[in-house]
Amino acid sequence: MKRLVNKNNKMFAQYVLPATIAMLIIGSYSIIDTMFIGRSAGELGLAAVAITWPVVFVFMAIGNMVSAGAAIIISQSRGAGDIARARKVFGNMMFIMMAASVIMGLIMGQLLPDILIMLGAKEEFLPLSLGYGNVMIWFNFASMLATSMPGIVRNDGRPVVSMWLTILGLGLNIILDYIFIFVFNMGVVGAAYATILSQTISGIAGLTYFATKYTKLRYGMDMLHIKMKYIRDIFVSGIPALGTELSLILMLLTHNYQAMKYGDTSGLAAYTFVGAVESVGSLLMTGLSLGIVLLVAYLYGRRHNTRQNIMGNMGYALAFIFGTLITLIAVAGHNILPGFFNLHGDVAALAGHALVISSTAFILLGVVRVAGYYYQATGKIATASLIIYGDAFVVLPACLFILPLWFGLNGVWMALPVSRIIMFAVVVWLWFLRGNPARRRLNPIYKRMKFIKTRK
Repeated sequence: MKRLVNKNNKMFAQYVLPATIAMLIIGSYSIIDTMFIGRSAGELGLAAVAITWPVVFVFMAIGNMVSAGAAIIISQSRGAGDIARARKVFGNMMFIMMAASVIMGLIMGQLLPDILIMLGAKEEFLPLSLGYGNVMIWFNFASMLATSMPGIVRNDGRPVVSMWLTILGLGLNIILDYIFIFVFNMGVVGAAYATILSQTISGIAGLTYFATKYTKLRYGMDMLHIKMKYIRDIFVSGIPALGTELSLILMLLTHNYQAMKYGDTSGLAAYTFVGAVESVGSLLMTGLSLGIVLLVAYLYGRRHNTRQNIMGNMGYALAFIFGTLITLIAVAGHNILPGFFNLHGDVAALAGHALVISSTAFILLGVVRVAGYYYQATGKIATASLIIYGDAFVVLPACLFILPLWFGLNGVWMALPVSRIIMFAVVVWLWFLRGNPARRRLNPIYKRMKFIKTRK
């Protein structure tokens, strides 16, 4: 038993921690970009990027959906010893991403001005939004590639290589942000070019890995076997991951709208700061979840049900610990952090106040995220979708539109924490009260307690 516990702990640390660190680094992209933009373009620059983010995240959502769906199938196939299937799924994933990049890029590129106006872009910062958005849209494949490669490399059994890919991307982004924004004086557009170029280089580095001898997914003609069955399987497995990304997009959209409605440009600039911090915490929890989903999918493929449940419980515990730490850090630094984004005076005070309220969401955010990915990894797509899509399209929007009616702008900042409490209640019901294996393991304890009570 002790040997099994040590094996589980080693496996957990080997895969989950690098995945968590990698996604934390990816989350730092938004922090770095926001800091540079705030210092170069001020409040208007931050508002311009905030309006554009939901559009940019659509491409990341597609990339994450396709890569997450493929990664789960690849991990399950590795667990079952079916490497041929894993290779074909990898090839179909690349085909889907290239096709989606071209089609969506053409459509979104033509509609961008109308979309930004519909999202609430004001005349004073619309040109900045268009400049940033056009670069990110026309070179969207770089975002898809940089988003997908670390996950596939991780699920190929190389979590540390995956982590280094993200470190490479972040390091380049910091250097290029400084060069394009301050040396070349390109402002908001420079931030977009810096992001795209850094993502392109890290994505190519990821592709290079699959040409080496260290992977069983090494490029070959069999990967060119495009088949509707594999495409369908990738999309079905990736549905919950798409919901996670859509949740983030909808969160940005509704927060932007409500922040602008109740706080004008200052409220939107404050939410740009809060949203950047939230994205770091959200992606850290996503990284933890991705590490869990890799292990659970692998154990699910090998039919090790007890161990997969143990990994899920370990993920819940670590998500709660991480969430609590992030909340404490955010609350402690709420008066200091806005200054790093060049926010001053009333806007800085508003941003700090908003961070104190909204950061409490982190305590339960990771637990809910792990639950969604856990059910996805074990083939329970309907249950995973209930958690993810119910959150994205019902609970969070309801909180964002109802709470401000009572609490004004504070209601906007309260929406995410309140929605986490509601979704946590849903997860508790699913995990403990709806015939979950965890509940069945506890049944003997309940029966024993009932027997003792009856005997007394």
